[in-house]
Amino acid sequence: MSTPAGMLGGGLVLGLVLGAGGMFGYFTYMASAPSLDCDAGQLCGAGTVCVAGRCELEVAETEVVEEDEAPEPGKRKRRRGRRGGGGGGGGDGGSAEEGELAAGGGPPIDNDSNVPRFNATEDQSISMSDGSERLSDGVIDRELAKLDSSFQACVRDAAARMPDLNSGTVRYSFGVDKKGKVTGVNASAPARLTEAGMIPCVRKAVYGHRFPAFDGPTMKVSSSFSVD
Repeated sequence: MSTPAGMLGGGLVLGLVLGAGGMFGYFTYMASAPSLDCDAGQLCGAGTVCVAGRCELEVAETEVVEEDEAPEPGKRKRRRGRRGGGGGGGGDGGSAEEGELAAGGGPPIDNDSNVPRFNATEDQSISMSDGSERLSDGVIDRELAKLDSSFQACVRDAAARMPDLNSGTVRYSFGVDKKGKVTGVNASAPARLTEAGMIPCVRKAVYGHRFPAFDGPTMKVSSSFSVD
C-alpha cells in the first residue's frame, strides 16, 4: 500500500513540530524550576541559606536568657549550717535550742536538752528509814578523774570550732542520788569557751557518768577544771 507523499511529509512536519514543542516545554521547566545549587546565596530563595554550594533551610538561632530565681516575698534564702545544741545552766545564760549553728567549723555543738539542771536548794524528803551515808571525798575525786578524757574531748572540739580559743576555768556542780545517778548538772565558763560549745559538752559528760550507790540523801558535788 502506498502512502501519499503529501501525507508523509505532513506527518513528518507535524512530528517535528510536536517534538520541538516538547523540547521547549522541557527546557522551560528546567529554567524555571528551583535549583539546589547556589553561589554565595544569590540563587537561594527566602528562608534558605547557601551552605557549601547547596541551598538549605535557614535555622534561626534563639538566645536563651537564664533568669535568677527570685525568692518569694516574705521568704529568705536559707544557708546550710551545722546543727547542734546549746549550753547548760548555772550562770551560762540558759540552754540553747537544737538547730543553733556552731560558732565556726569543727563538729556540731552537743545537744544537752535532755540534761536537767541541778537545783541545790530543792527540798528533799527524808524518812526515818533513810540512811545518812555519803560518798567520801576520795571516792568523788576518783570518779571525777574518770571524766578527764571526756573533758579533754570537749576542749578539742571547742578548739576545732574556734581556733583562737581563750583559756579559762570551767566550773560545774551536780547532784547524785543514793543510786549513784546524777540528777542534774549546772556549768559555767568564760564567754569565749561558752561560745565554742564547752558548756553542753561538759553537762552531757557529767550527766552520763554513774557514781557508786550509797545509803543517804542526794549529795551536791562541785568541781572545776582549767583550759590552758
